[in-house]
Amino acid sequence: MMRAMRDRVAVLPSTVLAVLVGCSTPPPDPQPEYAPRAVVELERWRIRSGGHVVGTLLRYEIQDPSGPLRFWRIENAHGQWLGHATDLGRFSRRVPFRDDEEDLGIWPMRAGVAQLFEASAVDLEPVALDAVMHKSAK
Repeated sequence: MMRAMRDRVAVLPSTVLAVLVGCSTPPPDPQPEYAPRAVVELERWRIRSGGHVVGTLLRYEIQDPSGPLRFWRIENAHGQWLGHATDLGRFSRRVPFRDDEEDLGIWPMRAGVAQLFEASAVDLEPVALDAVMHKSAK
């Protein structure tokens, strides 16, 4: 009987160890490529042509684990997307009912925005993001 008791006591630490190892949680799996990412608005500019506000230029950052991805979105006065631009100045126009966009080439910011609006020239005025956030919070 004493020997059986000693065998049980000897097995007890290894049983406790096995239970503890089995209960530990594995490290989280890395996020898949298609997992959602946070998107932050960095800048906002008002676009004017001929003295009238015709749209908005927005700079966004996708917070990707491999590094931030920044791009510009150009919207008309109704908030519809007209196109996009990269930080290197490559502009593209959204085309209804197509998956891809029309490439407009590389332009300085004002000239590329003017191309999207089919205007001879545009003016860009910075808009404080705090003012935008307070206005939309009401």
